Amino acid sequence: MRFEYQNFSCDVDVFRRELDIVVRFYDGSREPAEEEIVNLVIADPGYGYLMLKFKGDAALLSGFLDESVFASDEMVEAAIDFIEHLSPYSQSVYMPYHVARFRQTSYVEYNGEY
Repeated sequence: MRFEYQNFSCDVDVFRRELDIVVRFYDGSREPAEEEIVNLVIADPGYGYLMLKFKGDAALLSGFLDESVFASDEMVEAAIDFIEHLSPYSQSVYMPYHVARFRQTSYVEYNGEY
């Protein structure tokens, strides 16, 4: 599955648990193949995640998106629309949301070699 906004597109993984949905936005070409995992691999965290969690007659949408990719409010809104359209239940519920844009400053990594 792909997310598209104007001239940008990326891969998405959709994870479901009952009515809840988590979407991961990423570049599939940067994902290591299964046979590469035994070698030195950098696990790319992707461009961010959104989560749609249903609570009774309402739903909460939250997550974080990389601001170097999701640079405009309109692009964030497109990502929100994308996850909302994955569930027929989201069309008729009260759904407040909070999506943070992050800027990567550092990271912690383990590659199995040290």
